[in-house]
Amino acid sequence: MDQAQCLARLKSRKEPAPLVPKSVWDADLDAAIERLWPDRDPLKSALFLWNDNLTRAHEIAQEIKTRTGSYLHGVMHRREPDYENAKYWFHKGVDHPNFPTVRSTALELLKEKFTSLEDVRKAIEKSQTWDAFRMVDWCQESERRRADEPVVMFLCALQAREIELLANSELRRS
Repeated sequence: MDQAQCLARLKSRKEPAPLVPKSVWDADLDAAIERLWPDRDPLKSALFLWNDNLTRAHEIAQEIKTRTGSYLHGVMHRREPDYENAKYWFHKGVDHPNFPTVRSTALELLKEKFTSLEDVRKAIEKSQTWDAFRMVDWCQESERRRADEPVVMFLCALQAREIELLANSELRRS
């Protein structure tokens, strides 16, 4: 599998990944990601996150000493779930360049698919910047909810787009 095939496979995923994955989504894809990108590459960490391999995403992200490395590390811990550690890493990656796009993506999803989540929309609109800490809190609160509840479906969809945005921004950079 080459780079384009890896990305196409990840984009072909029909349903967004769960907030907290139980296993790697595609083992063959995992092997291809391992072969194609060098370690310490933020893109490799993002692709492992996208494929639900939290262990490899973590091993790589902890060696990346940038805001993007902290952001990847935060998402990985949010998905474990280790919410306090996620907040620690989001604090280190504060004001990541992707945050405005994550915020606008969240509002777009709420407008197009999750119109019943008025309180979530208002909370996001209240601030001009993306609040990664609030996302952590929402994910933690969702543990008590069923996967088919609108707020959980929204968080899964947003998380999938967030990880894809991270991967795409790193792909453009490489």
